[in-house]
Amino acid sequence: MFSAAKAILPETGSREPYKTVRFRELVVLFPCDESFRKGTKKINRVLWRDEEDAVQSRTLANMVEREGALIQEHIDKKAEDILKSHGFNAEGKLIDNNKGLSSISDDSSVSNDNCIAEDTVCKMIEELNIGKEKDLQIELVELHETFENPEKVKANISLDDVLSKKQKESGRKKGSEAKEKKQFVKNTVAHIQSGENDTYILNAASLKQMMTIVLAFLLNNGLLDRAGQLIFFIDGAADLRLAILHLFFGLLSFKIILDWYHLEKKCKERLSMAMKGKQVRNKVLEHILALLWRGKIDLAITYLKGLNEDDLKNPEEIKLLIGYFERNRSFIPCYVLRQKLGLRVSSNPVEKANDLVVSDRQKHNGMSWSAYGSTGLATVTCVHQNSEQENWLLRRDIKFQFDADAEKSAA
Repeated sequence: MFSAAKAILPETGSREPYKTVRFRELVVLFPCDESFRKGTKKINRVLWRDEEDAVQSRTLANMVEREGALIQEHIDKKAEDILKSHGFNAEGKLIDNNKGLSSISDDSSVSNDNCIAEDTVCKMIEELNIGKEKDLQIELVELHETFENPEKVKANISLDDVLSKKQKESGRKKGSEAKEKKQFVKNTVAHIQSGENDTYILNAASLKQMMTIVLAFLLNNGLLDRAGQLIFFIDGAADLRLAILHLFFGLLSFKIILDWYHLEKKCKERLSMAMKGKQVRNKVLEHILALLWRGKIDLAITYLKGLNEDDLKNPEEIKLLIGYFERNRSFIPCYVLRQKLGLRVSSNPVEKANDLVVSDRQKHNGMSWSAYGSTGLATVTCVHQNSEQENWLLRRDIKFQFDADAEKSAA
């Protein structure tokens, strides 16, 4: 039996949960681990179904899609109720400041208590500068960011839009119409971390929907009552940045950081299209990343502008990369110093949440998805990743809290 479904069974091997959970409901967790085709094979073996009355993979896919829609509807309603109880409307705007949120309005700036002491920062800079050439040395006066005390962070939040190949609505077209532009379905994934071990993954079909869900989750877990900032990690997309500013600006203190993984990826992609040959690309990439790792945006831009034209096959890609740096200038920190201070520089140091929820299951050769199918499976997978299987299958509820199975473990 797949790990996602097996997770709701007690260690003793008792089958008591089957008395309250229909097998039809339980099997929707199977595709979190393996494909629908493999899932139906195991289901048919368990049910002793022969070929004539076997469960079909399309049937399982439909069940997952419907279950995911039910979960998402439940989460949306729960989020709306949480927002209302804390004085917010359904769009996440504060309309009643008398419902226990006085601490939020008082936290509009970053106090010294919430930041790492300047002498500590200077000491780390001195250590990092030892033996480095002038261009790679860090100057405190050049830094545009503050360095949050990791013990005074409300939460680290990673937001990312994940694309999967979209199913064709009809059969292949003949002639010149056959070459259609590839289309994708999108899921917005959020990974929320508070402390070292408290994590929770959320999925939504749209960014607007995700932002209100994130706000409701923060409120439900009491994170906004803590001192300190919210730290957002994004890929540089304008819609993500604007969505954060729209919801949180003026409400509380937060910081947006361009995730190092996505910054490095963007440089590799643009330079691969811009440079002639792998060796030239790698040389430029190594130099650019060394500068960006130290927050040297101006030097990186100057270097790109001075590249030998004979080494370029597409100069327009260099202009696009420079534009990317300029648009995200305020969100590119000194990554090496953050790392030295024990602060995060990326959305997830081990595994990205979008891999766990979407990519590992939906991005394989030959796979394509409807919007409802993709979001449904990703939402069901979030239930599995957050250890909410028992809450949903037995109680038709999502706790919407860190360590959702704590009560079960303590019992």
